Amino acid sequence: MSRSKLIGSMSTILIILMFFIFAINSQALLVQINAVSTPQVISSFVDSFKELINKSHNLTQSYQNEARKFDSGQYNNKTMIAITNNYLPILQNLVNESKILQTTEQYHNTSALYTKSLEAELQSYVHFRNFLSTGNPTESEASTKSLVDAFSYENESFNAFRSRK
Repeated sequence: MSRSKLIGSMSTILIILMFFIFAINSQALLVQINAVSTPQVISSFVDSFKELINKSHNLTQSYQNEARKFDSGQYNNKTMIAITNNYLPILQNLVNESKILQTTEQYHNTSALYTKSLEAELQSYVHFRNFLSTGNPTESEASTKSLVDAFSYENESFNAFRSRK
């Protein structure tokens, strides 16, 4: 196995693992959000944030399913590039939605960090697509780094939500 294929396989496995962790992390916060009793002003943000997390979670799971098919050999690079290209505008829409969430000062950091998480996930997809089309291991490494950053920002966002008091 060539070095770039090995890096690609490792990158794909890491991406699938990170998506799995994203899914668990998102579900845990959604359970906590459902248990929150908030005043009317704040509930609008909480409801919008919950909806955004659900959309992001569903998109990430869907992409993860496609990445698994690629990793198992059901898809070739060209097919996975096309799939990734289809997901990029959807994820960009989530980034845009995140940027316009109506928030209070209490939730500003939560919102800003979640936006950074979505932006980093988007960059991960772009780098992964670039790796698939070029075989450049630097793109694979950048994809993995962006995904790790996305996970870190998501964790920080969820921690900011939990400690909003």
